[in-house]
Amino acid sequence: MYAVPWADLPEVEVLPNNYRRAVAGLEVGINLVRWEHPSGTPPHVHDDAEKAVIVLEGTMEWLIAGQALQLDEGDVAVVPRGVEHSGRTTGARVRFYEAFAPSRVQNLVGFLGQGLLPPAGNEPARPEREGSP
Repeated sequence: MYAVPWADLPEVEVLPNNYRRAVAGLEVGINLVRWEHPSGTPPHVHDDAEKAVIVLEGTMEWLIAGQALQLDEGDVAVVPRGVEHSGRTTGARVRFYEAFAPSRVQNLVGFLGQGLLPPAGNEPARPEREGSP
């Protein structure tokens, strides 16, 4: 068994006002997510994993496969692999867990590949350094 306090894991802003702490095993990945109002995610699809959301604090709106849902503290939702979804705050902070099975390497802090969502602030790509391939 391996364990660590959530507070010891780095928190990363993945979109404006959208913060994530991530942990992963070989088969499952879990994120502790905090959205400060206003925040959310644009419509997107996870072709590589099923996603479960467990609301810890607050209320948020989700659109899953075209169906509008309000998720409140204590609610759980599952988004099947390949189904378009998006979410947003409704006026206050929201905290929730999201679990992916199988685990998604894109959610790990320090991942150097291309993620699904644009970086916070949509910063332009950094120019290549001289002498780099």
